[in-house]
Amino acid sequence: MIYLDNAATTRPSPAAVAALTEAATDCFGNPSSLHQAGMAAHRLLRRAREQVAAALSTDPARITFTSGGTEASNLALQGLADRHKGRRIVTTDAEHPAVLRTLEAVAAAGDFELTLLSTRGGAPSAEEAARVIDKDTALVAMMLVNNETGAVFPVREVGALARAAGARFHVDAVQGFGKLPFSPEGLQCDTLAVSAHKVGGVKGAGALWTAAGVHLKPTLFGGGQEKGLRSGTEPMPAIAAFGAAAEDYRRRYSHGAMQALYDRLEGELTALGCVVHRPPVLCPVILSFSVPGMRAEPMLSLLSARGICVSAGSACAAGKKSDSHVLKAFGLPPELLKGTLRASFSPETTEEDILALVDGVRACMTELAR
Repeated sequence: MIYLDNAATTRPSPAAVAALTEAATDCFGNPSSLHQAGMAAHRLLRRAREQVAAALSTDPARITFTSGGTEASNLALQGLADRHKGRRIVTTDAEHPAVLRTLEAVAAAGDFELTLLSTRGGAPSAEEAARVIDKDTALVAMMLVNNETGAVFPVREVGALARAAGARFHVDAVQGFGKLPFSPEGLQCDTLAVSAHKVGGVKGAGALWTAAGVHLKPTLFGGGQEKGLRSGTEPMPAIAAFGAAAEDYRRRYSHGAMQALYDRLEGELTALGCVVHRPPVLCPVILSFSVPGMRAEPMLSLLSARGICVSAGSACAAGKKSDSHVLKAFGLPPELLKGTLRASFSPETTEEDILALVDGVRACMTELAR
C-alpha cells in the first residue's frame, strides 16, 4: 500500500502503539483512583501531558485533553465568544468545518456578525485582517495550516491584531502541529487546538491549550476531570499514545525531506499536464493538484485499485456532493474543482511512494481518456 493521505490520518507510530498497549494492559487503572493502579495511570497521564506540552514548547498546566481537534475547537470557541467584548466574530472562508460550523452556531445564538476573510489565491491577507479586526471584534479564529492545500495562514500577524483590538484569538493548529516551529505564546493566541492522529497517535485524543488567565465554560459536566473543564474518565490508552506520538514525531519529522518530496511531486505532476495548487506560503506535507478534464472520483477508484491512497480533499467532506469550500475560496474554476486530488506526506513517505503516485496518475489519464 502506498499511503499518501496523512492529512486525513497517520499510521500510528510504533512508539504510540507501545504506549497504548502499556496503558491498556499494565496501567489500566482509573487515573482518579487513589490506589496503586490508579496512581500508575495518573503518572502516565502526567507524562503524556508533559510530552504534548514539550511538543508545543509550553507549560503542561496549560494542556487540557479532549477527544480530538473538533472537541478542542468547539470547547474554545463556545467559551471565548463574549457579546460584551464586541459584536463581530472574524474567521476565514477556508476554515475546517469544526471551526466554521461552530462559529455559525455561536454567531446565531449570540447575535454576532460573522465576517469571513477571503483566502483567494491560498491564504488570507494580513492587510484585510487589519481592516476588519477592530474594537468591536469579540473573537478571531484562524487555522495555522490549511488541511486541503497546505497553505500557511498569517497567524502570528493576526494574533497581534487581535490582541491590539482586545479580541480573543483561537488557532486551529491540527495540521501544523509537529510540522512547523511555533509555541502558542508566540502566536499570541488565547486557545489552540491539536489532534493526536495527525502526528502518529490514535484517534480519540486531542488537546486544547489555554492561555493563563483565560477561563472557559465546560460543555461536558460530570466528575470534574481535566481541572473541571472536560469531565469524563480520561481515555488513557489514546492519551498515552498521543504523548508518545508527539514526542516521537518531533524526532522523525524533517522539513527539508518533506520539501524535497513536495518539489519532486510538483515537478513530475506538472510535466504530466496536471495543475498544482501551490499557495504563497506552504507547509510541504500537503499537495493539492487537478487533472484537467478528469473527475476526482474515478481517479480515486483507479488509484485505490493500484494500492495508492490519496483523497479528493478533506476526509470530513468525503462522500458529499458539493465542491470543496476551501478550493472554491482558493479560486479554482469549476473544471479544475471536479478533478482535484490531495496527496499528503508523513516522515514515512518515500520518493518511491511519490513516483508510484505519478505512475498511477499517468495510468488514470490514459485509462479515463478512453
